[in-house]
Amino acid sequence: RFVPSEFGCDVEHHAERTLEPAKSMIVESKLRVRRAIRDAGIPHTIICSYWAIGLLFSTLGNSGENGPLSTGVDIFGDEKSRAIFVDEKDMSMLTIRAVEDPRTLDKILHVRPPANMRSFGQLLHLLEKKTGRTFERHYVTEQELAKKIQEAPFPLNFQLAMVHSTLVHGGAGERAVDPAVDVEATQLYPNIQFATVEECLDGLLL
Repeated sequence: RFVPSEFGCDVEHHAERTLEPAKSMIVESKLRVRRAIRDAGIPHTIICSYWAIGLLFSTLGNSGENGPLSTGVDIFGDEKSRAIFVDEKDMSMLTIRAVEDPRTLDKILHVRPPANMRSFGQLLHLLEKKTGRTFERHYVTEQELAKKIQEAPFPLNFQLAMVHSTLVHGGAGERAVDPAVDVEATQLYPNIQFATVEECLDGLLL
């Protein structure tokens, strides 16, 4: 069974609102792969695991910066839009399970632990609580973010375009799955204890 290297958002539901260069570089590329495997009748499972927690926390709010936060954080959008965050180890474990599970054959497997659906503001508040630090918030409107994307060099413009699509717009957790094409990991595997955002942050702060 073929498992495309996706693991991010569900591109079929993000394509229209994704800005360049992310739209042509990754979203349209993934869509072409999906169409090709479906047209060819290749057995497959597509896994949408949204944001990797370690990737986000390692540069939380640092636009174009590498390493931990200093004193300020960019807050994109209204601080309320929520996205889904999944531990990388859980992504790997589910891939191994799903590849031989008949229930995921020719389906999109969504990994959406309810406890890990958080807003950017909630993540920052959690980080402040864990570290005992207070970070200055720099609010960036959607219009300002779009301008940053246009002006920024690559790869920052690509990264910000994905932030715009998945964090500012969000909504991935609220969308109901379509039984004809979708399955939900937390329903298929109710006994799995997914790592929480809090647990992952504790590990990164050690």
